Amino acid sequence: MNEAVGNTALFNLAIIFVVILIAFFVGSLSYTKAYKVKNKIVEEIEKQGEYAEDPTTAYANAEDEIIKWLDGEGTGYRKNINGTYNNSMCNDSCISDGTCSLANANTNVYQYCVYMFSTCKDKNDKKNCNIHYKVTTYMYFDVPVISELVRIPVSSETMTFRKINS
Repeated sequence: MNEAVGNTALFNLAIIFVVILIAFFVGSLSYTKAYKVKNKIVEEIEKQGEYAEDPTTAYANAEDEIIKWLDGEGTGYRKNINGTYNNSMCNDSCISDGTCSLANANTNVYQYCVYMFSTCKDKNDKKNCNIHYKVTTYMYFDVPVISELVRIPVSSETMTFRKINS
């Protein structure tokens, strides 16, 4: 009888070890997916913002390309469900002093946040106005019990854009 109890403890230890390894593997895949999507969004915004006359439209110009890539590439990134918009998910991170605005508030396709930061202190002083974007994607554990409980943000910022006055 003593061997049966010892084998049960060893079997339970092996099961716990396997579950921990699977959790690390799933976490690694989820992080890679969120990181890849974040990098693509930043890349598209920077591509549109480099030559734009008005850098405040960089995300709006890049949005169609981002959505087309997310739909066509098959990354498996999480879509919004029930028609919810990103402004309900993203508002908590934005500064309320007027220097930050949510650029993709009315997007209801994928769950990511794009914030536009402006360094303009005075509306008339166009020389010191710079714009940059912060992109936040989310890492989800797509496991039945905890998929809605764990949402880890993965963030990055674009380079700074300056409005060209010629």
